[in-house]
Amino acid sequence: MTLKALDDADGKLLPRLAQTLWSWDVCVDCVTGRTCISQECPSNRIFQLQRYMQYYRAVIATYVEGYSGKKTLIETCEDLFVAISILKSNPDATLAELCRLAFPTTDPTSVSSEQIDGLSLGVRVLFMIDPSALHHSSHILEMGSFRAHWRSDVPFSKFIQDAFPTGHHHVLSYANSELFVNVKSELKAIHLRRRLGITIRATSDIRNHLYFNRRHNILEVYHYTGFLKEQLRATKDLDDCSSLSLSIKRGALPRQLVLEVLDSLQGVLFPLADPKSKRLLQSLVSNSSFDPDILKFEHSSIRRLGEENISYTYFADRLSDLYNELQNPRPRGWLEQEMERKSGARYMMMATLVGVVFAVLLGMASLAVSSYQTWIAYQAWQHPIAPQDQ
Repeated sequence: MTLKALDDADGKLLPRLAQTLWSWDVCVDCVTGRTCISQECPSNRIFQLQRYMQYYRAVIATYVEGYSGKKTLIETCEDLFVAISILKSNPDATLAELCRLAFPTTDPTSVSSEQIDGLSLGVRVLFMIDPSALHHSSHILEMGSFRAHWRSDVPFSKFIQDAFPTGHHHVLSYANSELFVNVKSELKAIHLRRRLGITIRATSDIRNHLYFNRRHNILEVYHYTGFLKEQLRATKDLDDCSSLSLSIKRGALPRQLVLEVLDSLQGVLFPLADPKSKRLLQSLVSNSSFDPDILKFEHSSIRRLGEENISYTYFADRLSDLYNELQNPRPRGWLEQEMERKSGARYMMMATLVGVVFAVLLGMASLAVSSYQTWIAYQAWQHPIAPQDQ
């Protein structure tokens, strides 16, 4: 197999891929490979997905290079599209069952590594999540890249659910509270960089979004907003957004999850209405390969009524960790580690220590003065001066 077999050989791959992923209703020209002239055709949004297509080519290249010319179970785009369609159609099937459905010509009594690799490629293209087992090296664990892999007896929907645990935060889970607005305003990326010296690093795995590596002072940010918006369009008319299985059948992650990622980008880290935040975002697009679509705010085309303000359940803990770091930053240099400054509690401790030292020095000075005065009085008593005769 060659990379060309799975890549955009004819320049018309993306509309076909989008049909498979999000059920695009493309026009006849797109289906036949001719130039699209329809203003209503979703293919007009292709330019918004160019960064996603770079990701697609990268994961395809990784898959191909992993076999070094050996025969694989996914040889063409059609093979990949079939695997993705089976994943979408059977969200509650286990990995072993999906392997037998996607690759029926293989041994039905066992699951091979080739089958797992083929389905893992489908998951990476469908949801930008790598479900394969990672080598548990100390470097991977240290950088926070370790994630639970998809076991053969776990249903697809259960794997997705476990990959994104929910939580509750007393502020971030209530979008209409005044404290929520204040916390969001503190979490701008410009504040994180200026006050904590954080380095922002792009990630292509949505599970790593907002992961903060304290040791290296790196914040990972998922930035493929064009991809996120397509998932929101796919579930905009979905009646039961709480059903993960129904979302998967639409080719989308849970709607609340996608909304949180998008809002954390355009409403928290890089609010587009803030000029400084927008300039930082533009520099990340230019220098760090962030998705250019992140600079484009959309509302009515992707959001439903009532989704203006987004509460956080999936990423509340990570945002809370960042906020706590802002309020009580850890000492980073040798001097800061010794002095442990830059927080109210540490300042109070330092002020108390300085006060104690000052009181001791003042007491010693008072003792010295008193001792000197006593010595003078003693000398005056020992050596009285006789009054002079008039």
